[in-house]
Amino acid sequence: MSQPPNYPDWQPPQQPNTQYPPQQPQWQPQYPPPNTYYPPPPWQQQPIMPPPPPPRPPKKKANPWLILGIIAAVLIIGAAINNTTRSSPSAQATPTADTVLATDTPTDTPVPTATLDASIPTSTPAPPPKWTTTHTFTGNGIKKTAIFSVPDDWKILWSCKANSFYGSQYNVQVYVYNSDSSIQDIAINELCKTGNTSGETEEHQSGDIYLEINSEAAWTVQVQEFN
Repeated sequence: MSQPPNYPDWQPPQQPNTQYPPQQPQWQPQYPPPNTYYPPPPWQQQPIMPPPPPPRPPKKKANPWLILGIIAAVLIIGAAINNTTRSSPSAQATPTADTVLATDTPTDTPVPTATLDASIPTSTPAPPPKWTTTHTFTGNGIKKTAIFSVPDDWKILWSCKANSFYGSQYNVQVYVYNSDSSIQDIAINELCKTGNTSGETEEHQSGDIYLEINSEAAWTVQVQEFN
C-alpha cells in the first residue's frame, strides 16, 4: 500500500457528521387511576343550605285540675274570713249611770241653709246703650255754636216751624266745621214746610267741631251720642 506523501501540514479527511438528534417518545394520553373523585368546578357546585333550626320544645299545657283547685281554695278561705268577721261581737260601750249607750244609728242633724241678707245690695245689670242728647241748640236765622267734642258715631236732629216764615216754607241747613274752621260735612239741607218739619242724620267723624245753622226762620238742632 502506498503511503501518502509526507507533507507536514496534511491531515486525513474528516468524516461527515452522520449523528441525528434523539427521537422524542410518542405522546400517550394520561388517564386518572380508577376510583378517583374530583370535586366539580365552583360553577357546578350546589349552594350550601344552612342547617334547619332546632325544633322548639312543646309548650307545657296547664293542668286544669290545678287551676280549679287554686280557685276552690281561694273561695274557701274567703268564706271562712267572712264568717269569722260576722261571728265576732261588735265592741259596745258599757252603759253606766252617767254614760249613754253608744249606738251605730246616726242622728238626723239639720243641714244649715243659706239665707239672703237683704241689707247687702245686689249688683244690677247695666242698662243697654241708647241714643242720648248731649247738646241742644235753638235759634232763628244764621247762627254758629261753640266748639265741642264728638265721638266716632253721633247724630244731628233738626226741627222747624213752617208757620214762622212768610209762605210757610224756608231753608234749614246745618254745616259741620272742624275746630280750625275747615268744613267737614254739610249734614242737613232741607226745606222746612208743612209735612217736613223734622229729621235726623248720623255722622262718623270724631274730634272737636262746631255747627253753623243757616236758615230764615226758627229752628232747633240737637246732638246725640250712643252710650
